Amino acid sequence: MAASTFTQRLKLSALALALALSVGACTSTSESTAGGSAQVSTAQAFSALTMTSEQYQQLVNQSEGQARFDALVLLTRSTIVARDYVKAAELITALHGQAQDNPVLQAEVRIIEGLLLMHEGKTTDALFTLNRVQVATLPTPAASFHYQVLSNVELKLYQESRQTDYLVRSCEHKLALMQYINEQAQQTVALQIVATLKQLPPSELTVLMTSNTDARMQGFIDFALIDSSKSLKLKQQLITNWQEKYEQHPLSFAAAQIAAGSEAKVQSGNSGLDATAGQVVGLKEGDKLAVLLPLTGRFAAAVGEPARLGVLAALQDRNSKLKVTFYDTNRMTMEEITSALAQNGTNFIIGPILKPEVDALIATKIELPAIVFNNPASSREGLYYYNLGPDYEGALAASKIYHDGHSNPVLIAPESTRGERAIAGFNEAWLQANDRSAISCRYNDINTVTSALTTCPLNNADAIYINATASDVIKIRPSLPDNAPLYLTDRSYMGLNHSSGEIALAGAQLGDMPWLLTDSALKQDLMATLPQADSQVQRIFAAAYDSINLSFNLETLARDRNDVLHGISGDLQLGAEGLIEMAPMWVTLDVNRPVQ
Repeated sequence: MAASTFTQRLKLSALALALALSVGACTSTSESTAGGSAQVSTAQAFSALTMTSEQYQQLVNQSEGQARFDALVLLTRSTIVARDYVKAAELITALHGQAQDNPVLQAEVRIIEGLLLMHEGKTTDALFTLNRVQVATLPTPAASFHYQVLSNVELKLYQESRQTDYLVRSCEHKLALMQYINEQAQQTVALQIVATLKQLPPSELTVLMTSNTDARMQGFIDFALIDSSKSLKLKQQLITNWQEKYEQHPLSFAAAQIAAGSEAKVQSGNSGLDATAGQVVGLKEGDKLAVLLPLTGRFAAAVGEPARLGVLAALQDRNSKLKVTFYDTNRMTMEEITSALAQNGTNFIIGPILKPEVDALIATKIELPAIVFNNPASSREGLYYYNLGPDYEGALAASKIYHDGHSNPVLIAPESTRGERAIAGFNEAWLQANDRSAISCRYNDINTVTSALTTCPLNNADAIYINATASDVIKIRPSLPDNAPLYLTDRSYMGLNHSSGEIALAGAQLGDMPWLLTDSALKQDLMATLPQADSQVQRIFAAAYDSINLSFNLETLARDRNDVLHGISGDLQLGAEGLIEMAPMWVTLDVNRPVQ
């Protein structure tokens, strides 16, 4: 990888300290006896993967008898997740050898065989293998794992063939799974069934409703039809009849949430249902990294180039020995790129940035771990994403305002898609701690914003959040009461410390990336290389820079979801469904605010 002029000028600075990761102690999956032999149980063999393949190999070496078989199961699963399918097949042969004439152990080996075939893309073979398993003979952890894998295989077959029978069987096997898991896990599975059913259009769901005779499944289908509505108010009206019709249904908890005015979701906590979620695989030195960016065309200067520079800067600061290849998403299709990655042994992907390209990457069904820079249309295992959009800005503002003790905020945003997303993001977060949405006020024309806000109950607000450009906020501010705290996010900051805009907004609370709100040698080098870089260009650079450090620390962050990586884009944690949560820096805008 050739170093650019920009990265040659980069120097180690105080930012290196900010990138230090606080690493928690690793929890072992097993215990050792006085004689040094590790004790691994069947429950552990089919539980979540929490260690590396090397650690599982050590576990096998330390184990004997049944414990060694269970340790081999863990090692094989870990190897499958790491995409070393040749070694996985060898380990399955070893498992067969140890299972010998034990029908229960042989059934457990078939489950692992099905898992391997699924990961290899041989879904029909996987289904045949899993259907040979006699579930009734299995211990509970193995039976639970079997139904998780089987339902995933059937869902993949539906997505490949669009045959509804596969989708229905996937849901039925998730229902069967419920008898083996705890209450919180049952709630998770119940919502998974709804999400699966919603892959069908309402017309097909209606047909399925009339043809199905299972009362519980009818309840799921009926709920999926209700949940397909975009209107929460309409959902509330319909859910009352559902609750009367389906008493003591597995979705009763979700129906109660909708009736109370919130979206159906599982409350936070450990459901214990992550056995098929493979261990997180991060980067390690010597790996092959693919970076997918628009390096030519209309988005190259504003998106592709700052991201490329961010990746190069982080690699140089780490003195990394990664084998990096950049792919131009403007010159190659995503199918062409992923085909090349499959052939050259790539281990990890960073990028793309543009939403259509992110969705195109998912559509290729490539299973390599990846960090992307836009919200994906659907989640998948091993895909992590930054949300740099206005909905996340709104959610961060809601969290800050609630944390500061306010209970009656008013939101102001333009009549635009961006404004709508910011308000939706704020209210989604606000509803987690309150029983009602915040009041929002919109404006069409900034030149008539004063009259547009005459009906807005600003005097009743104990906090005001504006999602608008700095120039718009300056024109809005004279209409605001002097005593209401004002909160702003990324949209309102242009990335220039002590600008005239900052002076005009003195006193407001601003939340943004630490990179934007502080100065450093690294930032000076970027501005020297890209003197016209606006705030959005700088944010892309910072996210790309942090993506390298994040990818090296994924396994550690996944083991402890409370662990934090201190990045230049904020304090980073792994959130739900692959979201990279970024905690911003909050400052009070003031002409005398020190530049750090």
